[in-house]
Amino acid sequence: MKAQALSDLQKASADLQNLVSAFKPEQFNSVPFEGSWTAGQVAEHILKSYSGVLEVISDQAEPTERKPDEKIEAIKDLFLNVDTKMSSPDFVLPSAPPHDQQTLLKKSNDLLAKMTAVIASQDLSATYNAFELPGFGKFTRLEWVYFLVYHLQRHNHQLNNIYQKIN
Repeated sequence: MKAQALSDLQKASADLQNLVSAFKPEQFNSVPFEGSWTAGQVAEHILKSYSGVLEVISDQAEPTERKPDEKIEAIKDLFLNVDTKMSSPDFVLPSAPPHDQQTLLKKSNDLLAKMTAVIASQDLSATYNAFELPGFGKFTRLEWVYFLVYHLQRHNHQLNNIYQKIN
């Protein structure tokens, strides 16, 4: 369970690093089309979410009275359906450009290192009770890790689209 979750997170994080690195510095803060975020804004949004999930799975949790991976498929279905438009809560909205590409890459590396340590040290089957995701209820730590994995994959797809549009 832990090994697979960590592997999936490392893959999605490496993909993020590769995508962010692919942009030329002058492209990173360019708006690709009306109504879109820049690549820098997408990266900042991802890292704000990453920080939030890290905080959640580092916090206290209680024993779970259901399968710890019960909601993972529903999370996957929601986030990997790129035809579904979503709006972000205010606390993870990105700031206005410009964004520093190298700073965001470093923060991504730092967050992955911290998340790796937390995944190794925590009981991923425990449920975090202090926050519920609307429509889903409370998540186990494992489900929060997969929330992050699928959120990364969704926005990696978005970054790829932005890259294609700019190039």
